[in-house]
Order: sequence, then C-alpha cells, then structure tokens
Amino acid sequence: MDFIWWIWNASLGDGMGLGGESVNRLCNPLMDILKLVDPCQKLAIQIFITLEHSLESGYEKIRIGIHACFPGSELPSFYQVKHLLVDLTGVMSIINHMCINSCTTFVGPYAHLDTCPECDEPHYDQLRQNRGVKHPHAVFHTIPIGPQLQALW
Repeated sequence: MDFIWWIWNASLGDGMGLGGESVNRLCNPLMDILKLVDPCQKLAIQIFITLEHSLESGYEKIRIGIHACFPGSELPSFYQVKHLLVDLTGVMSIINHMCINSCTTFVGPYAHLDTCPECDEPHYDQLRQNRGVKHPHAVFHTIPIGPQLQALW
C-alpha cells in the first residue's frame, strides 16, 4: 500500500526525481532552435556522440591529441561536454540506489532503509564508508521520457 500512496501523491516537485531547473524547463520548454557557434563545442559534442559507448579516457586522449596539434584550441573536458549537453537538451539521468542483488530500489517508502527488505543485504557498502559518507552498493540511472521528447521536438 505504501507504493500506491507514493505513486498517487507523486508530483514533479516531490524531490524524488527531477528538480529545480529541470522541472522548470519541462514545464516551460525552449521554443527556439539551438545554435552552437563555438566550433570547439561542436567538435567536442561530435566526438562525445561518436564515442558513445567508449570510456571517458578515450575522449580525453583525443582531446589531448587535438590540443597538441592545435595548441590554442579550447576543447571542453569530458565532464564539461556532459554538462553542456544537459544544458542544451535538458536530458539528464536520475540516479537511485538499488540492492546489490537487484531485489529492490531504495526509493519511496524504501528510501531510508539500511537493508534490503527482500534479501537483507546492506544498502550501503560498509568498506567504503569514510567520514560518515555512505556509498550505496549499487545504483541505477533513469532517463525521464519528458525531457527526451522535448529534445526531439
């Protein structure tokens, strides 16, 4: 019944997913066509998309190679390109904790549990806890459909 209550009372501003600027952008989508004028940003996005399933280190090696050939170029870092794409498209992932055995997710009524209600595995990695910071055993990413549809439009 708890999950039914959480779903029934879900809203864009409930703090469980999108927040702040993302909710504002979802409710007030951009109406202009995006135009990138910076050639380094265009190149960085093209490389990022081309290396879609590659490691971050692959992007960085290409970036270093381009900078060696063109010392004045200001190609953004991998981290900067990811944030540039979020700024341009509004598409971002929501990260939630999950059981290490994939039994359940620690959201809604399970958000504050310290162990999985199905298998009793701990929510947090006991070995990685330092200075009171809790690290989940596992996470999953959800990419909301609303911003994706707006980006396509």
